[in-house]
Amino acid sequence: MVKNLLLAALWVFSALATAQSVFDVTLNPAPYSRDEARLQALDIVLARLSGEQARHSWAQEEARSEISRYLQSESSGPGYQARFNGQELAALLSSAGLPFATAAKPSLLVWLRQNGQVRNEASRDWKNAAARYQQPLLWPLWDLEDHMTLNGSQAFDDKALRQASERYDADYWLAIERNDETQTAAAGRWQLFTAAQTAPLLQGRLSGNTDAVSGLMAKLNDYWARQASPSSSVLALRAENTAPPQALVTTEDAAGELTIVVSGLRQFSDSVLLERQLRALEGVESVYVVDSVGNQGRYRLSVPGSRAAILHALSGVSGLTPQGERAFSWSGS
Repeated sequence: MVKNLLLAALWVFSALATAQSVFDVTLNPAPYSRDEARLQALDIVLARLSGEQARHSWAQEEARSEISRYLQSESSGPGYQARFNGQELAALLSSAGLPFATAAKPSLLVWLRQNGQVRNEASRDWKNAAARYQQPLLWPLWDLEDHMTLNGSQAFDDKALRQASERYDADYWLAIERNDETQTAAAGRWQLFTAAQTAPLLQGRLSGNTDAVSGLMAKLNDYWARQASPSSSVLALRAENTAPPQALVTTEDAAGELTIVVSGLRQFSDSVLLERQLRALEGVESVYVVDSVGNQGRYRLSVPGSRAAILHALSGVSGLTPQGERAFSWSGS
């Protein structure tokens, strides 16, 4: 009876780890600079959602350059807390063709033997890595029954691991052998199992550096991101835009402004890529989306210098074709 209560409590604590939204980030301690804290929090959210696929992608560059679009709220004390706009980030990653997962990750039962000793609770590096990727972890009791099932040489025996994990009603379990005293680059090995199949889902070597646990959590996070199936709402975001019932027209510009209308913006990514190219033009200080309908968008460029020079430069933008006075069509990707 007592053991059953302990096992139930372990799962409750594991479930509490998933209570926070994947779009919420807490940094404590936090960078002194608020701008640096925002970017660090954004990178963590993108890593949770899409793993390594998001790093150095144009989606990450876009989110970092237009962070106000994706940051929903923020607060400080203690540390720094941020909540990001899930719909905007989902649209961005979907348009970039990147796999991503917004659902809570499944709990992992962790069988860890470190330097010859078993572990029944998370150390600081495990807690930090699990919090970064919101990976709920369950640690075994390592009572007499566990020791009898998983003794010494049987730590990586598939049948023994399965038998030991069944009493915890685990769907996934992670087996790790780690030796911090080794002088080699590889300090151990790990395997990820599921109750749904006998062979390991993933396996690899554990690096010997101080970021070994964080690196392992990153690999698992990548796996969950690749396995995620887009929801119907995300698939709807990828539907192509069509021509609007009433076409947008250019408006009269004030001094220092240049307004253009662009057609052919089939996906959200088209709008993002176009904005990036417009902002990169020499002589353009900023770019604003005045409005957008269907596959058309009206953009206002802040042009302190020659408007004629910018109009000429627009004709050379890759994927942008002049269609009339301050009207263009987009065929880029």
